Amino acid sequence: MADAELFSREAVLALEPVQSMAQIDELSRLADIIWREYYQPILGPDQVDYMLENIQSKANVEEDIEKGKLDYFLVKSAGNSAGYLAVQLQEDKLFISKLYLLKEARGKGYAYQIMQKMVELAKNEKKRSLELTVNKHNEPSIAFYEKYGFIRTEAIISPIGGGFVMDDYIYQFPVEA
Repeated sequence: MADAELFSREAVLALEPVQSMAQIDELSRLADIIWREYYQPILGPDQVDYMLENIQSKANVEEDIEKGKLDYFLVKSAGNSAGYLAVQLQEDKLFISKLYLLKEARGKGYAYQIMQKMVELAKNEKKRSLELTVNKHNEPSIAFYEKYGFIRTEAIISPIGGGFVMDDYIYQFPVEA
């Protein structure tokens, strides 16, 4: 478990592409910690267990990478893992599928730095917008995205199996060339 002192507001983040099994193991460890701490109060333990086993399992992450479905990155601060990110280049946008930070790394400006990097990536790839989904009850993340300038475009409910759904808002951020 990370200590709060490991993560400072002054840190410059690095996004390390996930390519090896050791990195997938690290991502899986982070997912287990973050999802249980952050999402159990929102989704409940049964849905968190289901999602960790069926969406964020090592096998699923490995398949996503091998088949080019998502590009995963470990978020690093002074060499320490602070969270992870997954993105997908789509026709006219950069879709941010996952952005999760350890509790100790939140509130330090890391999400802002990550968004700056995503805007730069979208510009480099000639994309017109960033897009993401966020749970309707994830108030801290919604507040961050809206403060950053994301615009809520739609509310969706998506079945994910096991009798569970993702009850989300879609947000978009226009990227200027």
